[in-house]
Amino acid sequence: MRLSKMIYNKKYPDTTELMFFHATSTKYLSSFVKNGIRIPKKYTKRDFGQGFYLTSNYWQASKYADRMAFQTRTEPLIIACIIPISRLRRDIDKGLIIDQFDKTWLETIIRGRFYSDEIPLSDEYDWIYGRCGDGKTLIFEENFRKNNDNLDLNLLLKHSIPNKDFPHFEYDQLWLGTYKAINYIKSIEILNKEGVGIHEKIPIHQL
Repeated sequence: MRLSKMIYNKKYPDTTELMFFHATSTKYLSSFVKNGIRIPKKYTKRDFGQGFYLTSNYWQASKYADRMAFQTRTEPLIIACIIPISRLRRDIDKGLIIDQFDKTWLETIIRGRFYSDEIPLSDEYDWIYGRCGDGKTLIFEENFRKNNDNLDLNLLLKHSIPNKDFPHFEYDQLWLGTYKAINYIKSIEILNKEGVGIHEKIPIHQL
């Protein structure tokens, strides 16, 4: 079940612990072990700007890890993180849930991808949970650049929504945009692609 359906549902008490996955590759394992989970200093264009990205979908993380392994010529790696739902609920006023393909979702991604230096989302939110535009990112960016002076959000939204017949439509992402949010993580385990734990320890956060 998606976080958007759980966080307000009293059937899930505050003792509920959620598992999320971060996709990476073995190239970055030593950095994780040495430095812990950190917000990258190097700018990379992402939906919500700089931050630590997770998904509740292991299959999705596995696909991302495969892609990263191919790009770095190393092996796929997945970091499993346990986050108590109570920690997200406690700071709900500093969180944002955008789990529909609507204008709010689109405007948030535009801000995260194109204006993260001028108006970073981390100034307003500690965490964001929402859908992904996977498979449409290049089309989205091309249409945004072409029509930036006379932007039609309805048209851009049409070009940004993944096909319902593909798994990408159900992809999700949890963005932890501040170190306060990163400290929501209760525990971490490193997994290889088969889901087997690797006996390395990652600190949650090191200054």
